[in-house]
Amino acid sequence: MGSTFSTYNIAYSGMYTNQAALAAVSNNLSNVSTTGASRTRVAAAEQSIVIAGQTSVGTGTSVQSITRARDQLLDSTYRTQNADANYWAVKSGDLEYMQEILNEFESDDGTSGTGLQATIEDFFSAWEELAKDPSAQSNRQAVTEAASSLISALSEIDSQLQQLQVDAVAGVKDGVASLNDLAGQVADLNKQISAAEAGGGEASYLRDQRDSLLDQMSSLAGISTVESNGVLQVTLGGVNLVNGSTAHTLTVEGDGSTEHPLVVKWDDNLDCTNSITSGSIKAYLEDADQTGYAAIDTTDDYNFTTTATSSISTLRQGLNDLITTLAAQINTLHSSGTDLDGEQGLDFFTAIDDSQPLSITNIQVNPTLVDDPDKLVAAASSSSGDNTIATAISDLSSTSCYKLDGLSLDINNFYAGVISWIGTAGDTAASSYATQTALVTQVENQRQSISGISTDEEMSNMIMYQNAYAASARVLSTVDGLIAGLIEDLG
Repeated sequence: MGSTFSTYNIAYSGMYTNQAALAAVSNNLSNVSTTGASRTRVAAAEQSIVIAGQTSVGTGTSVQSITRARDQLLDSTYRTQNADANYWAVKSGDLEYMQEILNEFESDDGTSGTGLQATIEDFFSAWEELAKDPSAQSNRQAVTEAASSLISALSEIDSQLQQLQVDAVAGVKDGVASLNDLAGQVADLNKQISAAEAGGGEASYLRDQRDSLLDQMSSLAGISTVESNGVLQVTLGGVNLVNGSTAHTLTVEGDGSTEHPLVVKWDDNLDCTNSITSGSIKAYLEDADQTGYAAIDTTDDYNFTTTATSSISTLRQGLNDLITTLAAQINTLHSSGTDLDGEQGLDFFTAIDDSQPLSITNIQVNPTLVDDPDKLVAAASSSSGDNTIATAISDLSSTSCYKLDGLSLDINNFYAGVISWIGTAGDTAASSYATQTALVTQVENQRQSISGISTDEEMSNMIMYQNAYAASARVLSTVDGLIAGLIEDLG
């Protein structure tokens, strides 16, 4: 009789375990299109007892655990690569936009831009025409108009670059706000997961939500995670951002200017900026940095370099060097000559604000020359037909008065060097972004091969568990029949 009831329990355990497996399959199929959902699986364990210390007798099966199909190493790798990909996404996007601002690069339809280079050429062409006929009013007006166009073009470019840096500052602040929000959600989920699993419960769906949040955090900054005794820690540069149910808050100080640079701080006021080593926040921090831009001393040869943290500041400095060096050279020549009235020449370019040095943001064509073209200097003396100054200024287009990384260049080659630098930097950033995107996709495919839900696989499992359940039910029915027959025989 004991053997019969034992078989009854074995059959029941088989039904129960396969029913749990079918429930897991049903849950997987219902979440086949849910972003971030991991495949759950039921692990069964064989049950047995030992008789007389020698013989092991099977007593059925039981549900040992219900777990997610997840690889923590792949999760960590994905987040590392995702942080780098988002860093290069920002850098590549900013450099591409900078190229569009300059309008010197080939567009998508294959046509070349007509940007600042053409404006520079028009400016020197106007001086060349003035040298041909120094007394012609139309030539004089053309010079001041060409100069105004050059200043206007440079000012517009610089204004757009400044706005790009303002956007980078906003990117830092928005990114930090999002990181704080996500950290708070992770801390809340940590609390819920701990409560759910404290009594041996299962919280796969909560863990999926948490992993999705961690993936989003990795796009903002290079985070690391470690789980010990059920407590998850999220760190930035080795410092806890999330520790179990506690989330620390980051703050942003400064406006991105040289006097008040952006600084990210922990809630205890310690500097966190250097702890952010990748992600979109890191890229925005770099591009918002204005320490690479400053007014230059035009009394010395300025050596322009491309080593600043921010590529935006580097380009602004290059254009600032271009116009202020040119202005200093032209002012020296123009003020040494004589105008049509026989008077000493004035500075051709002047500062808008006399208390500040000449710069791309503080320069204009001398208003006196604009109002009275006769004040424009083309001659070194009052001799009729003298075009010495106009010719000398025209010749500045081929005079080496610039230095780029120690190499002496004229204005055209200097600007070409700046264009070459930004083109190379843009290509490098775009290539790095493409490489990182491919790596992210590769790792994500590997993650999906483990945790992703396959309809075909789940349907196959459903049939297997369904047949196993039906077989156990058949055994149970058979045992029921045997017991019923036995009871009937015994009267």
